[in-house]
Amino acid sequence: MTSIANRIKEAAPRNDDLLSILSETDHAAPALEQQKRYIADLNNELSTIQKRIITLDKQRGKEFKEHKKYRDSVMKRFAYRLSGKTDKFEAKAEKEEQDYFAVLQEEHRAKEQEENLKDMRSKALEVQSDLEVEVNRHTEAQQQLDNLYDSIFQGPTPAFPEEDHSEQNTESALQAYHNSRVAVETELQVVYLLTEANRRLHNALIYTEEALSHSRMDMFGGGTLSDMMERNALDKAEGQVSQMFSLVQQAQRMSPKVHDLPFVRIAQGSLMGDIFFDDIFSDMAFHDKIKDSRVGLYRARENLANQLAQAMSRHQGAEQEMNAHAAALRTAREELQKARQRIFKRISSDNADSRAAPADDPPPY
Repeated sequence: MTSIANRIKEAAPRNDDLLSILSETDHAAPALEQQKRYIADLNNELSTIQKRIITLDKQRGKEFKEHKKYRDSVMKRFAYRLSGKTDKFEAKAEKEEQDYFAVLQEEHRAKEQEENLKDMRSKALEVQSDLEVEVNRHTEAQQQLDNLYDSIFQGPTPAFPEEDHSEQNTESALQAYHNSRVAVETELQVVYLLTEANRRLHNALIYTEEALSHSRMDMFGGGTLSDMMERNALDKAEGQVSQMFSLVQQAQRMSPKVHDLPFVRIAQGSLMGDIFFDDIFSDMAFHDKIKDSRVGLYRARENLANQLAQAMSRHQGAEQEMNAHAAALRTAREELQKARQRIFKRISSDNADSRAAPADDPPPY
């Protein structure tokens, strides 16, 4: 008790300084978050007005050409005068001039708005920079306060049972959070592996459909080339299926909740057989085998889709649980800090009272 009390007395000034910094900078984090949203909004507005300026610039160029055409065209003016339509020419020329100057004015206003937004963003970025300094100051002060308290209160402190209780709660909350974090990362990895497996299955189906297409051509006299292309597509499908099963096995090692997929057999023939025993009947029989492979892939696809949906649901649930544990950990840490602050205040107060006591003693003779 005496050792801890002495350390608390020695650390009291530093504790007060750090608490003062935290109090001064508590506003910084939420203010910074709001400032970033404000700057994002300014950036969106600036992007919109800059696109508008580009459009107006093109429109101004077009209007200027029309205006210049009527303003500088002696021949047009002369033709209108000969036809007795001078007033019509003047009206047209005036309209083109008005249209040009209207676009010019609108572009000018847009550019003024752009400059105003740039100025606002520049000032907002300065505020953000200042807030970032305050957030860093708050974070550093909090870390130093944590280190200060840990150096004094780490481990059992029988003289302060309320601190021990809060510390145990914090350790339990930290362990629960870590466990939930591991669960989230595990389920996320399972989702990734099953997603990749699903992609391989999709590829296998594409190659199987390709093989069926070549097989149909083979039945109608496609010859050796069709056979070779059919076998090539089936080999690719087999490779994708092999990768699919490998990825599912990896996912099973990550989580016992991942189950085996239905067995899939990709039809495989013999190229020599196709050369020496190639007829319509063998081609039809092999075509049916490829269709059986496709049916097997369909079954595996349905099973894998269900398992992937379940894995995504587990990940979402694990994430929600982790967030709950994170909130509990924050609360536990706050309670631990408050308990330690109360001890600091009590010890510092007792120390002040003990220094003030001699003032009531009678003066020496």
